Amino acid sequence: MSQTKNYIPLSKELEERIREDRENHVKNPYACSDDAVIRRDMAHDKQTIWRPAFVRDCEKIMHIPYYNRYADKTQVFSLYKNDDISRRASHVQLVSRTARNIGQALNLNLDLIEAISIGHDIGHTPFGHEGERKLSQIYHDHTGRYFNHNIHSARVLDRIFPVNLSLQTLDGIICHNGEMEMQEYKPQSCVFPILLHIWGKTDRMRSSSV
Repeated sequence: MSQTKNYIPLSKELEERIREDRENHVKNPYACSDDAVIRRDMAHDKQTIWRPAFVRDCEKIMHIPYYNRYADKTQVFSLYKNDDISRRASHVQLVSRTARNIGQALNLNLDLIEAISIGHDIGHTPFGHEGERKLSQIYHDHTGRYFNHNIHSARVLDRIFPVNLSLQTLDGIICHNGEMEMQEYKPQSCVFPILLHIWGKTDRMRSSSV
C-alpha cells in the first residue's frame, strides 16, 4: 500500500523564476564566491581549478582524525543493542545532501555548503543533545562556563587541528544551531567581526611569544 509523502513543493511561480534565473545565468547576491575566501594564512592553500577554495576545506575536514569518530557517536542514548541506530556519520551525510539540494535551488556555493555540513558536528558529544546538556552541566559545575558543541567544533578545526580552514566554513559551523538557541533562523552579520577579532588577538599573542 503506497503512502502519501507530505513534501511541500515549490510554487509554480517560484520554480519558473528559478528556471529563468538559471537560463539567464543570474547570480545569487548572497552566494559566497571562492575568490572571497578568508584564511588565517592567506599565503597557503591557494585555490586552483583542480582544488577550489572550499573543496580544500572539505578535504581538510575529512582527513582530520576526529572525522572518524563520527562513526561511533550515536544521535540518541540507547539502553539496548540496535545496529540501525542513527549515528553522526550518517547524520552529517544526510545534512550535506539536504543542504546541497537547497543550495542548488538557491544557486549558492555548494562546496562551502558541503564543508559546513560535514564539519558542523565534529565537536559534538555522544548521545545527541542530551549528552551535550549533561556534559555542559558537569563542565559548568566545575568551571562556571558552558559547553556548546558548535563552538567546540570550530575549536577542533581551528585550534586542536590548525589546518588553516576558511573563516566562512568556521562561521557556518558556529552558526548552524540557531534553531536551538533562538528558535528561528535569521541572517546576521555579527559573527564574522567576532571571529576576525579573535583571529587577530590570537595572532598577536603568537607573535609576542616568538
